Amino acid sequence: MAFVAQGYLAYDLSDSASVLGLIYGAQALPMLLFPLFAGVAADRFGRRTIIQIGQVMTASIALLIAISIYTDLIVWQHLLVMGVIHGIVMAFSLTARQAAIPDLVPKADLENAVALNGALLSITTAAAPGIGGALYALAGPWVVFALVACLGLISVALSGKLPSLTPPKQSHPAVVQEIIVGLKHINNFPSLKIVILMSLITASLIMPFRFVLPVFVVDVYQKGPAALGLMMTLMGVGAFLGSLILAIKRDGNRGILLLLISGLSGVVLMVIVLIPNYAVGLLLIAILGITDAGRRIPIQGLIMKLSEPEYRGRIMSVYMMTFGIVNLMVLPVGFATEHLGGQWVIGFMALLLILISISLTLSKNPLKSLQ
Repeated sequence: MAFVAQGYLAYDLSDSASVLGLIYGAQALPMLLFPLFAGVAADRFGRRTIIQIGQVMTASIALLIAISIYTDLIVWQHLLVMGVIHGIVMAFSLTARQAAIPDLVPKADLENAVALNGALLSITTAAAPGIGGALYALAGPWVVFALVACLGLISVALSGKLPSLTPPKQSHPAVVQEIIVGLKHINNFPSLKIVILMSLITASLIMPFRFVLPVFVVDVYQKGPAALGLMMTLMGVGAFLGSLILAIKRDGNRGILLLLISGLSGVVLMVIVLIPNYAVGLLLIAILGITDAGRRIPIQGLIMKLSEPEYRGRIMSVYMMTFGIVNLMVLPVGFATEHLGGQWVIGFMALLLILISISLTLSKNPLKSLQ
């Protein structure tokens, strides 16, 4: 809900794709600077506590934005500050969340648990954007952010039911030295490196489309916030279906699946660009949601399987850094979209993704042998 409201409000206040990219890109710097420190924290302290602190911070940010909108003091710079703080919070809380999953389920069920978790999250991804878009249109954006704040506080109470999720006891050198040890550990495992690299490549070429989707809805499809919410809802429905399929699937080559799904994502994006019709776009964005689950879940599962427990927080922190790089990608993508048009920019990225996927599928690399 916040994602829909933030994007549409930013574009509504500024009427600029560059500002929209700047606001989402404001999360990039914290997500690049802080995840390595967040990984050390996740390997030292109770992960439940880190998660709850993040939930409180997220709720507080949403409440402040709601108040500024209600009092008519909101400017797009407020959303920029929100992006920076949100980036810091996500660096720590997402790293702790990812590191905690293997502590909750047996290793044999890990990838299915990741997929099931993704399916449950996809339910809210499917329902919330439509609700957020409708609330934005009917009651205004301040209602959306106020509701987000309330749900955030409820989540703090719910996560209190979790165990403390304390990491394995070990000696801890200085923070910087501990970061270096974690990076060396990743460097010693080629399979782990290529999975993280593949995550960076695919996310950088696919995810920016979500950030500039408000531009597509307004400028290409000539629609409003409710239409944006519906598109986000259908993407969530697709992700839910893709997650359910992976939740019950146990056999198969995950590496090959990842390459094929990445190429298919590029094809779907290309068709969205070539056929600028809203009805067609609704169908294609649902398919894009399916491919998103098919790309994201194998990556997360493989990284968790390949990670040693004592290094898991730091390894997941490197994975989290890819989200910061993706947010950074939104800056040039937003600028290029404003000056060249979204269809040209997304079309180029889709073509690049297709070519990279084909190249990796035909070449010899450790990814193809990962189960």
